[in-house]
Amino acid sequence: MIESDSIKISEYLNQNIFQFPNYVLTDDDRKLIKADKAKWITKKLFRKKFRKTKTYKEAFNEISKKIKYSIERDAPIHFIILFGGYKHFWNDSHPNTDWAELFNLRFMSEFVAPLLKVYSKGVILDYGSEDVIITKMNNYPKKSLDLYAKSFQKLINFYSNYVPPNFSINYIRTSDKYDVGDLTAKIESALPNKIKEWDKLSLEEKSAKLKRSNRSVMFDGENNFSNLAKIEKEKLIEKSKQIEELFYEIEDELIGDYYYGGNNIPLVLSWGLSNENLDHWLTLGSTFASSVDFWIGRGILEVRNDKIVPRIVSKKQYFEIKNYLTKIDIELLSFNKNLTKLEICHKKLNFEK
Repeated sequence: MIESDSIKISEYLNQNIFQFPNYVLTDDDRKLIKADKAKWITKKLFRKKFRKTKTYKEAFNEISKKIKYSIERDAPIHFIILFGGYKHFWNDSHPNTDWAELFNLRFMSEFVAPLLKVYSKGVILDYGSEDVIITKMNNYPKKSLDLYAKSFQKLINFYSNYVPPNFSINYIRTSDKYDVGDLTAKIESALPNKIKEWDKLSLEEKSAKLKRSNRSVMFDGENNFSNLAKIEKEKLIEKSKQIEELFYEIEDELIGDYYYGGNNIPLVLSWGLSNENLDHWLTLGSTFASSVDFWIGRGILEVRNDKIVPRIVSKKQYFEIKNYLTKIDIELLSFNKNLTKLEICHKKLNFEK
């Protein structure tokens, strides 16, 4: 690592992590805000550089209603990022957070920066962890989920020192909002019928559904399934998907209006790109240059001659570029050992989709 890299990265972190993004209002902004503040805010939420799908009219109108609801009641605008609530086991940082989560916090800060500038009540951002099902669904040890939650909360506590007073960030375990025993019982009761439905699917339909699940089951986790035969592992993966589908159906019944009520606005990442996003929830990237979910991927910096680009890379992407990566020591983030070193890449990245 040459000294100029260390200086460049330190300057980048000071300007882009330890300083909150300053959104500068234009004359056009001021005119539009004066004419219709709610409409201006809604348009800002659908900026092309943040979203990963086209703008759906129904979703735009629904979010517009939520913004008006907040303004009329002089209440903070409330966003909820729905996510898994774990660090994928392929990653050396498992079970704790790494740079991916910090880069996403920064990305979300830029997402809401215009709102904070013009709306004094500001924004509440919940990271809504759905980790309650991850042990049953993907065999992650309960202990590792608790460690991730603790690690993420520490990261939020640290990062919150650098945000404006009208921006509140929370780590929410959605299981705190309903009876977990009821959820488990309902899933167990519904599983036999779900298996019958599954058996009626074509091979093509099953394959499409299992695209994500094939990478998700931790065979050596809460229980050790490492020695299962291939066909038994395949059945386990199928069961994982069946449980996932039931979880979304049943949790929706139990959680009340947390996702939809009042001025609550749900946000999703890569899941929003799937055909399961029937309501066309607003789908964001994880950073400007990445769509890999922050809890699945690994945070690195792509260092170009003219700029530095935060990236969140998947397992496949990481091992494609691993030989090009170098590490730099970071002294200011000692509360998390995964943040004491940062991998950087001087190669311009262009992953195939």
